Amino acid sequence: MNKFAKALSYIFDGTIISIPILIIICIVLVDNTTRALGWAVLCLTFAMIIPYLYIRILIRKKVLDDLHISNKEDRIKPIIITIISNTVGFSILYILKAPLFLKAMFLIVIISTIIFGIITYFWKVSAHTAWITFMVITFNILFGKWMLFLLPLIPMVGWARVKIKRHTVKQVISGSIISFITTFFVYLRYGFFNFS
Repeated sequence: MNKFAKALSYIFDGTIISIPILIIICIVLVDNTTRALGWAVLCLTFAMIIPYLYIRILIRKKVLDDLHISNKEDRIKPIIITIISNTVGFSILYILKAPLFLKAMFLIVIISTIIFGIITYFWKVSAHTAWITFMVITFNILFGKWMLFLLPLIPMVGWARVKIKRHTVKQVISGSIISFITTFFVYLRYGFFNFS
């Protein structure tokens, strides 16, 4: 079970899996495939590639031990870089008049990361369960209620993080709750929830 938990943890860490997911989202949002891929590259650069490269640099300099950044004290600088990178990306999306949904996604990431950054000074919250919660809600808005079949991924990822002793039960639940609240209210503000 440990191997399965580790595999889940690596698959859903939001780094590698973000690439196909963002490409799919952009293709759904934009009719022209070339333009969709262009938006995907832009989003991935600021949402994933820049923060990822910064973490890799810190690992190479032996400032960090691993990509998952186990020690909460080590998370502050990567969190700050992530916030800055996403804020720049969000600004560029607005300037270039990107699809509204992409701007909403970036805003969710920025707000969530700021909240996580503040909490990280005192406690460690699961970014894994935050990310998968964000994705489950996003896919349900884009593709419809049938995507609720993804819902079990949230407790599965939470279980995996607890199983490999990276987080406590409270930490994985907190990550999911923070993500749910932020994601829900931002998408609601942008008009992407239809309750009729």
